[in-house]
Amino acid sequence: MNIVYFREMDALYIELKPKDAETAWEPAPGITINYAANGEPVGIQIDQASERVDIDRLNIGNFPGTVETLTKQNQTH
Repeated sequence: MNIVYFREMDALYIELKPKDAETAWEPAPGITINYAANGEPVGIQIDQASERVDIDRLNIGNFPGTVETLTKQNQTH
């Protein structure tokens, strides 16, 4: 799984599986779910991400177990 924020587009993309998307569905304005040819979901795109989610902080871990928090202060790029 990969999570990428495209600052120039203000879009957050969550890649669920590294497969090409063949179709897409927009269940709500600005939210797109991409599907592989076999119907399996492979990604989720959130447009206007800075207005919809807290992109300054990302929690990674097993909930409710140990969680790693990534913030602007400890970014490596």
